[in-house]
Amino acid sequence: MRLLDRLVRRDAGYWEGQASGAAVLTSSYGSPDREAVLPQLAGWAQQVNASDSPVFSAILVRMMLLAEAQFQFQAKDDKHLFGNQTLAALERPFGPGSTSGELIARMEQDASLAGNAYIWSTPDADAPLVRLRPDWVTIVSELVSVPGGGSYRQKVGYWHQPPQGVTGHGAPFMAPADEVAHWHPIPDPAADFRGMSWLTPVMRDVTADDAMTRYKIRYLSNNATPNIIIKYAQKLQPATIDAIRDRMTARYGGPDNAGKTLVLDQGADLTLAGNSLSQMDFSNVSVDGVQRILAPSGVPALLIGLESIKGAGKSYEDVIRRFADLTLRSLWRSMCAALEELVADVPAGARLWYDTGAIAALQQGEQVRAQVALIHGQALLAYQQAGYDKMSAVAAVQAGDVSLLKPAAAPPPVPTGNVQHMLPQTSPGATADPLPPSTPRLPTGSTSPGDGGNSTRPVPVATAARRALNGAGHA
Repeated sequence: MRLLDRLVRRDAGYWEGQASGAAVLTSSYGSPDREAVLPQLAGWAQQVNASDSPVFSAILVRMMLLAEAQFQFQAKDDKHLFGNQTLAALERPFGPGSTSGELIARMEQDASLAGNAYIWSTPDADAPLVRLRPDWVTIVSELVSVPGGGSYRQKVGYWHQPPQGVTGHGAPFMAPADEVAHWHPIPDPAADFRGMSWLTPVMRDVTADDAMTRYKIRYLSNNATPNIIIKYAQKLQPATIDAIRDRMTARYGGPDNAGKTLVLDQGADLTLAGNSLSQMDFSNVSVDGVQRILAPSGVPALLIGLESIKGAGKSYEDVIRRFADLTLRSLWRSMCAALEELVADVPAGARLWYDTGAIAALQQGEQVRAQVALIHGQALLAYQQAGYDKMSAVAAVQAGDVSLLKPAAAPPPVPTGNVQHMLPQTSPGATADPLPPSTPRLPTGSTSPGDGGNSTRPVPVATAARRALNGAGHA
């Protein structure tokens, strides 16, 4: 059967949209039993991004920091970064005036909302890269048999088809697998090739957060009074109780009905079980919901302004370093692996990588890593001067295990002067070179200053004589 026939007859072959419920966020329109569900879920993801503040803020922070990185080649032996003209396709991905940051931002947005990002490199060498909407793309695979028994699935291409009724996007087409960079940072556990959005496990939390927001608006607008108890003086029939309960729920239940005027019949007594947002513990409940939404995104609440540095009990540098180490670096690494398929003539012994040296938010982390590298260099110098093999010293420093040290084949040369066991460092504080001359001290004589300088003491004078002299002086 031809590939196009398999696409037209979805029941004749396998397509990735059949994999799981999580995959429907990015599936194109498939068989009739899913047509009513797929538009709802795809529309829900777009609506959440446009209306839910925690979700939009988390995606925005991820986009802003990821887009600051620059694409480079990394040598696999010594890990140094370099670039050449072959990276021009990623530096101006969508034509003149575009930047690699726009490509990264688009891929992050698609992956966060749909779990997948598709970038198509057309056969035209001069044409820019093309972003394929993930909700219009279907991954097509075929079954490959293995000699001796067994089989596995292999991607054949990506079928791009706008939904019926949408015009201006051209006819459906098939893009071969080697022409498309498919980025799915979170794999779908129930699919072979498709990714899963981090929004999938928090759908209920997002819905609850939206309901609390609507309730708060209704409460402030209509002076809502939640949680009421209605008592009757006489005994009511079960059917009457059920009818009153259903009528109260239909007319006054839910956040959209909060604040309406309540009218009771004769004999009913109304008691309020809660009359303020503070009694409902609204703030703590709302914050807990936001934390549950942000957890799968990997974005700390401090970075989107929902938590103060003072209340967090940690510094901004600690938070941003944790965010970069646990979230951003894994995203950059997987993104580079996906985009490497679109880069022609990758140098031998190198791979597509990312450069974070120009990201201001990560400079503190770079400084810490530089200090660690300096300490490692000092340890290597000390080990070599102590007579250990250089490669074993490198292994010992990397593993933090001194048992890996091995004696060098030749003993180190005997030092002729002072041995420098530490790399030279600038002494703390400001010093002048040379030091300014100090004021010389006055010379000290060999005799006491009370003897007149001739090594003799004054001759004693009688008291009567001193009185006579004093009296004569006053006269």
